[in-house]
Amino acid sequence: MKKNIGVWLDTEKAYIISIEDSGTKVDKIESEIETRMRFEGETKAYSRMGNQFINPATKITHKRRHQLKHYFENITGRLKDAEEIYLFGPAETKVHLAKHISKEAMLKDRIRKVESEDHLTKKQMIACVKKEFDKKSIKVNVRIRH
Repeated sequence: MKKNIGVWLDTEKAYIISIEDSGTKVDKIESEIETRMRFEGETKAYSRMGNQFINPATKITHKRRHQLKHYFENITGRLKDAEEIYLFGPAETKVHLAKHISKEAMLKDRIRKVESEDHLTKKQMIACVKKEFDKKSIKVNVRIRH
């Protein structure tokens, strides 16, 4: 049985659209990536810690990278039985997911296409994935830089 999967994602959520011979299934994954919170007396570049102001950029970058990795591992766990994978979405998150997938031996050759799409309804996402997999597959060897 052939199973193709399309993934629409941004930093807040991902929709995994599975298309099989038996039908279509849509799963939603919420990310746990935190947004920036500010406190009173805090400027854009610094955080308040008692009477001191510190620049937590490095700590925030590492924390965000860890949260993205966890988010991507959650998504790739659901892609293991896919024959081909189509990634689309409004932001650069899809490119980072493609890089993450290319590091996994089982999945790296299964990416069909990475494409920019705006915010869509579930029906539009399903239609977009079906349209992509109705086309004849063109295999191109592309190296995704890490």
